[in-house]
Amino acid sequence: MIQALFMRPLQAESKFKLSKRLTQLPDQYIARMAEICVNYFPDQSLMEQTVRNHLKNADTVRLAFLRDRVVGFSVASKYKMQTPFFSKPVNVIFQRMLYLEPGVLYRGLGLRLLGATLRDLFGWLWPFKRLVAICRTQNPVVVKIMNMYNVVYPQYNQPLPSNIRQFSESLLPMLGAESLDERCRLIGTLRSFTGKDYTDIWNRYLHRRKSTYEKLMLNSAFKEEEGRVINTGAFVLMVAYAKPLRFIRYLFH
Repeated sequence: MIQALFMRPLQAESKFKLSKRLTQLPDQYIARMAEICVNYFPDQSLMEQTVRNHLKNADTVRLAFLRDRVVGFSVASKYKMQTPFFSKPVNVIFQRMLYLEPGVLYRGLGLRLLGATLRDLFGWLWPFKRLVAICRTQNPVVVKIMNMYNVVYPQYNQPLPSNIRQFSESLLPMLGAESLDERCRLIGTLRSFTGKDYTDIWNRYLHRRKSTYEKLMLNSAFKEEEGRVINTGAFVLMVAYAKPLRFIRYLFH
């Protein structure tokens, strides 16, 4: 996830414009951000409250526009903390939210937003720094992106190391969760969606091809019952670590 990778232009991508770094937003933008989220979590009121809650603690917000319409956004915070990955405190990004309107999925816009976010938080030289990333997700594409780091947890069908579990549990207040289960689910984060049939949303927006990333989500954030995809009512916590220069190979591509 290096800036040059994010900026490698797909032809359609040149039509997208990113806002400058923002910290406050008018109500109409917040409502629009919630509308985008509703494609994946159908509850406008809950999504609007979720956006507002994350904005309170955000260090940067970026909006993506297509012909003056907001079609995506990123909300993130930065920290410096002790982690299991290195003996000294390191930079940590909590990617609070990153959502795209379904019509612009898989066109490079998410990576552009993420690149701008990392630059906002850690400067142009962020690829040369140690970096830990954490996020809450139900999206296998996010899992795939996180696997670009040197180390990422959880992995499909692999137990969570005890030091990673301890670190993850220390983050629960920040993540808005009650507890962390054995599948790295953040209990209490999506309770109102427990048992909801997500087959249509999965097939339309989340499924691309069968992979271990999809298996991970289908055995944690979701479960399969009689050919249907059912939401288990929790985000999955992803934790990843990148050493300095991990992404340098993308700089000149």
